[in-house]
Amino acid sequence: MTDVIQNVGAYAGLVALIAMGVLAFLVFSQARDIRRLRDWAGGAPERDAEVREVSEIVAEERSAELKVLADREERRLERAGLAEPSFWDRLGRSGRIIAIVAAVLVLGAAAAWAATSLLGSDESQTGNGGQNGARTANLKPSQITVGVLNGTGGTEVGLAAQYAEVLNKDDFKTGVVTDATDTFTESVVMFSKGHQAEARKVGKAVGIENFEPMDQDVADLSSGSEVTVVIGTDHGPLPGE
Repeated sequence: MTDVIQNVGAYAGLVALIAMGVLAFLVFSQARDIRRLRDWAGGAPERDAEVREVSEIVAEERSAELKVLADREERRLERAGLAEPSFWDRLGRSGRIIAIVAAVLVLGAAAAWAATSLLGSDESQTGNGGQNGARTANLKPSQITVGVLNGTGGTEVGLAAQYAEVLNKDDFKTGVVTDATDTFTESVVMFSKGHQAEARKVGKAVGIENFEPMDQDVADLSSGSEVTVVIGTDHGPLPGE
């Protein structure tokens, strides 16, 4: 019995030793694999960037190759007469010349139209100015009815009559001569619609260069007058003084 136990114990110890060796080998192998996995995981971003960079380079090279192939195919088709020519090529030499001439004519016509419009506008304005000037020259003072208002606020009594006397001496036909209801800081010659030329002639006679369309208050005070002289507080000496 003792011999059996000794023999079994010896075998059991040998098996245990072998098992210990195998286990140690497995533990070492597992530790090595774990270290490799950790190294791989740590370097994954760098490898991903490298892969993308390589992919982009390959894609660019492939694109360049395809472009070269497409150019070669296009040239081959052109030589074989199979490629469809562009619109400009289909026009031919004579067609291109006609197209260029037509474009030049269109641009020239547009420029001429613009120039004519501008010149016509200028001539129209010049013509109106000439007509107004001729009308002013042909007007006689006796044909113009002028109202005179004292707009100094009552500080200078009789001023309107003095201006009316100057106008009468120049043969103007004076209408209403009275005081304005408001005080005017600037002297002005006002005119009813269509009588601007008359107003300029009157303004020259009394030395006033400020002209405005006649407002309703002045029109009511100087009823029947085509032109009204409103003497403001800024007035200077009467012409001839």
